[in-house]
Amino acid sequence: MVCHKCGKPAIGVCKFCGRGVCKEHHTTTLPTMLAVYLGGNDTPKAVVVSNVLWCGECRPQPEPIEMPEFY
Repeated sequence: MVCHKCGKPAIGVCKFCGRGVCKEHHTTTLPTMLAVYLGGNDTPKAVVVSNVLWCGECRPQPEPIEMPEFY
């Protein structure tokens, strides 16, 4: 896999869009949710991972999006 900006070997892929990114061109890291589930008292909880690769070009939504059809 190669970097989508320069064609050099990628060190990983953007967690949000899947673009290949090299060490020079990954913009930063962001947190992401792996799973959401109902905990005690029907309280929604999330399994969150910090510092995932982000290409800097895609735009992850800043706020959660309602998806009532999933519940």
